[in-house]
Amino acid sequence: MRQTTRTETSDDSILVVGGGVAGISAALDLARAGRNVHLVERDGELGGRTARLDKLYPTDHCGFCPVWTEVRLCRNHSCITVHTWTTVQSIEPDDGFWTVVLQHAPNAIDPAGCICCGRCAPACSEDAVAMTAPHVYPPAFRIDATRCTGCGDCIKACPTGAIDLKRQPEDRRIRVQGVIWATGFEVADLSAASAAAPELGAGSHADIMDAMAFETWIAEAGPNRGQVRCHDGRPAGQVAFIQCAGARDRRSQPQCSMVCCMHALKQARWVRRRNPDVRCVIFYTDLRTEGRGYETYYRDEALAEGIELVRGRPGLVHPLPGGDGIAVKYENTLTRTPAMERFDLVVLNGGLRPGSTCNGSAPGDMTIDFVADDKARNARSCGFCKAPADVETAAVQGSAAAMETLTEVLR
Repeated sequence: MRQTTRTETSDDSILVVGGGVAGISAALDLARAGRNVHLVERDGELGGRTARLDKLYPTDHCGFCPVWTEVRLCRNHSCITVHTWTTVQSIEPDDGFWTVVLQHAPNAIDPAGCICCGRCAPACSEDAVAMTAPHVYPPAFRIDATRCTGCGDCIKACPTGAIDLKRQPEDRRIRVQGVIWATGFEVADLSAASAAAPELGAGSHADIMDAMAFETWIAEAGPNRGQVRCHDGRPAGQVAFIQCAGARDRRSQPQCSMVCCMHALKQARWVRRRNPDVRCVIFYTDLRTEGRGYETYYRDEALAEGIELVRGRPGLVHPLPGGDGIAVKYENTLTRTPAMERFDLVVLNGGLRPGSTCNGSAPGDMTIDFVADDKARNARSCGFCKAPADVETAAVQGSAAAMETLTEVLR
């Protein structure tokens, strides 16, 4: 595929890779100090995973609302250049600076011409057309270039002529004084094909889902408008949350993801709030509630909602014959009692990996290792790609990375 390349010199700029809360905090602090910033985000809008959360613990506030204010500040700041749908293709040290190649993936569907009629999606036999995330503005459909075969059926279905499959990626070369990695996390593949944890049944039933998918499933603005239902429409009566799914496991990743315990407590609490008759069981290894107000949230609020806690890691999760339930086999390691129970929904919580940085991998081809700082070349990392971090910690680390970068640049 032919690409165009633009070269731009901006020696006083800082590159921030990742537009989540850590990257936004770093970019705003750098800009307020008078530095030009290139903020790179691979998706269509800033906000990262936090913008996709229905609620934030321990306050239970909307996840999108506080992030949106910071996103607007980034968008409107004269010192910040935002690059969405953009990835870092290469980054090389260059005489005390960094030479970076960014690649922008244009949308084959022009947002200015898209009227969101949705006719293009069913016309695509490869399921390559989908609506952009709800928080992306302006709303539009987008074509996944990795799945598109170029058949042109979507072009025939579009009433406004907004689709052009010949649009090519564009490379942009910039030179910056420093780099801040803030690429967040990715959810590990737990399907049977990955062999990371086949006993957990990921991918074998629609009602076995990861925590981020469940967040959307029960969100007030989600497909069920806050109702707790199975994928066949039945009201859910029992929900199991399986912690450390794909984490603290030598088959996938040995480290703890840190945020999963509080995330499960929050989700279970909101399930019970929306329907007190739903039984919620959290299967845990060790409960980690380190953070301001977290222990209070766990003991005085979540447990008061009637959430059950079982210490143990289930050894088998399997759909029942007929598909109207899921069997979970486990041992309660406190009572040393084996058991098997039926649940309507199973949430696999854990297995969060540091987000990819350059060309799909972190510097040095690290896979599970977190991104290390390279202070000799003025490169910093913050947020989950540095170490497991929740929203508050990621924002603080983003500001810290900005201050460290400024201190190094001004020496």
